[in-house]
Amino acid sequence: MTGMRQGPLIWFFGLPLLSGLLMWSAWPPLHTALPVFIGLVPLFIADETITAKYNRFTGLKVWLSAYTGLFIWNLLTTWWVTNASEVGGILAVTANPALMSIPFMLARRIRLRFGTTAWYLAFVVFWMSFEYIHLRWELTWPWLTLGNVFAAQYTWVQWYDITGVFGGTLWICLGNLVGYRFIKSLSIPTAESSNKNIKGISFRILALFMLLITVPIAISKYQYAHYTEKGQPVDVTVLQPNFDPVTEKFVIPYKVQMDKMIGLSMQKTNAQTDFLLWPETAIQDVIWLDKLAFEKPVRDLKRAFDSLPNLTCVVGINGYEKYTQADEATATARTLIYGQGGPGIADTMWYDVYNTALAINREGPLGYYHKSKLVPGAERWPYPEQLKWLNRFSISLGGVEGTLAIQKDRTVFFNQDGVGIAPVICYESVFGEYVGDYIKKGAGIIGIITNDGWWGDTDGYKQHCMYASLRSIETRRCVARSANTGISCFINQRGDITQPTGWREDAVISASLPVNTALTFYTQHGDFLARWALWIAGGMLLVLAYYRLREAIKK
Repeated sequence: MTGMRQGPLIWFFGLPLLSGLLMWSAWPPLHTALPVFIGLVPLFIADETITAKYNRFTGLKVWLSAYTGLFIWNLLTTWWVTNASEVGGILAVTANPALMSIPFMLARRIRLRFGTTAWYLAFVVFWMSFEYIHLRWELTWPWLTLGNVFAAQYTWVQWYDITGVFGGTLWICLGNLVGYRFIKSLSIPTAESSNKNIKGISFRILALFMLLITVPIAISKYQYAHYTEKGQPVDVTVLQPNFDPVTEKFVIPYKVQMDKMIGLSMQKTNAQTDFLLWPETAIQDVIWLDKLAFEKPVRDLKRAFDSLPNLTCVVGINGYEKYTQADEATATARTLIYGQGGPGIADTMWYDVYNTALAINREGPLGYYHKSKLVPGAERWPYPEQLKWLNRFSISLGGVEGTLAIQKDRTVFFNQDGVGIAPVICYESVFGEYVGDYIKKGAGIIGIITNDGWWGDTDGYKQHCMYASLRSIETRRCVARSANTGISCFINQRGDITQPTGWREDAVISASLPVNTALTFYTQHGDFLARWALWIAGGMLLVLAYYRLREAIKK
């Protein structure tokens, strides 16, 4: 009886708990990473054991085991989302593991139908397909894309300039599958094979596992040691104004904030400075895009930097675009009723709100870019054309509420010397292929503007900063990162973070960054590994559907 009680406890909680702890222990900001190569093995063992021991509700039991392990990983790694929104945090740590369980269960179907060999391939392509789709739909939350785990050990993945993070995902999946195969080899009954043969098989699998881990690291270490930064330098200054978004940002008067930001900026800017970065939504005032040059914040910026002939400032604002006719309004547009168009007749205006990056020099505005990878729930509810009614449930983080509008294409800001900077806004820096689109449009450096203050002093803002190192490696572009409350920093083309500022400190930093114009293989081809996986996964699902249909017809 004791054994019977311990068995289910191990399969349904012990092994999932071990898996969740291993995955969490590998994740940034911790610098371990290695546990990720065996972090999923306990879930594979639980799947096989439950399938062998139960005849009823087996699929549900396997799913509960997998979900538990994935939930623990999500909870321990991204709990900090609740600091910004309790509802959003709860949804993130409960819904995301449910989505992650889908490739587990699909691969299990393949295993039951075609055997373990097919399952190995199925798990890899289904997991990579899941991550690929999760990067692209409107409830995207790719924070735990497996390849992101090496953000703290970026010297292991210098070959991301070829594969992107999906090369890391493939590496991790293969490592876990070979590790699982090694565990299985140890449990082969001696009646089936001699002790000598078992040891030989186990040794070969273990050797394969070690080579699988060490060879990519060795190649990457060689790349890291021999990489030379490319391009002519430009001088970049980054501002960290340090306004707490919870207690300060929306109550401190505009003039006080503007004076502080300009004063700090002038400490590290001069006639040779090429770019100055201010963080996401640094200016909270409403700025109408149709009269951009006449808005007070824009005039204040123009006047403040009038003595700096080479300077291009990239600053986060709230951009408003109005429509005078209902048929011009988009699905994300808001309605404003004002004034009187005649006796008892109110005038109506429609307008969109954007999270915008504005480029400006002493001559005036140069252009703007609207953030297009928006945080689900906080900045955008999914599919506003079909589900506009969900907007009423938007999570309030202070400032503008409700679903924001987006633009379809990337915009690059070019200064007077033709040097392009990518205005990457906050959450967008987690999306590799998306950032690559800026590079293909001529960006020689990446400028990340963000406000991570909502999360408090947690792992969240540290992870976000570390992920930017992966973007620098993928594109071989230097990064200048301006964060409202930290971490602001520079990142070179190898992924090294320099001049990191402290959490919740007033800061301004400057650096000379080389401007690379060459395109990496990854920049040119994007997430090609995941697209291949998606095609293979689709083919496997079609074959599975064919066999199920044939069986149904026979019945």
